[in-house]
Amino acid sequence: MLIATNGESTERDYFTGLKQEAWVRPRVVVVAERGSPVNVVRGAARRRQRDDFDEAWAVCDVDDFATEPASREAVDADVNLAWSSPCFEVWLLLHYGNCSRFVENAKRARDLLREHDPSWDKTKLDFGNFRDRIEDACQRADRLDPPPDGNPSTSVGHIIAALR
Repeated sequence: MLIATNGESTERDYFTGLKQEAWVRPRVVVVAERGSPVNVVRGAARRRQRDDFDEAWAVCDVDDFATEPASREAVDADVNLAWSSPCFEVWLLLHYGNCSRFVENAKRARDLLREHDPSWDKTKLDFGNFRDRIEDACQRADRLDPPPDGNPSTSVGHIIAALR
């Protein structure tokens, strides 16, 4: 399984930690793709073809991007797309508790994470802080409106299901 993300550290560190878990079934490769969600989807499709992955995921923040072009591209390229709105940190917040109120932007999500972990730094994610709460995060994510339109929302839990 290939997991491509445009997040340079947080997402990459989370999935790199996750792939070490004993319950993760497929071999997982985590890569960073620079640019917009469309670029991430295209990069995932290109790498899946070149390196013969069975499954490819693009993990993207909604942020201020138009989501429809990447969603169309993902369908056409047979790449699974996991959106988080407004950002991946919503997924991390769900490890600590419910997050059902509108989250303005990534800065606000960071501030909310710091309420649970005052030393939170997106460039130094410690997967151990999230490891034992993954199932809780999946259940909480399922109760949110679906991404990419819901805010907050995330479909990262679908990757967790695929890894099982």
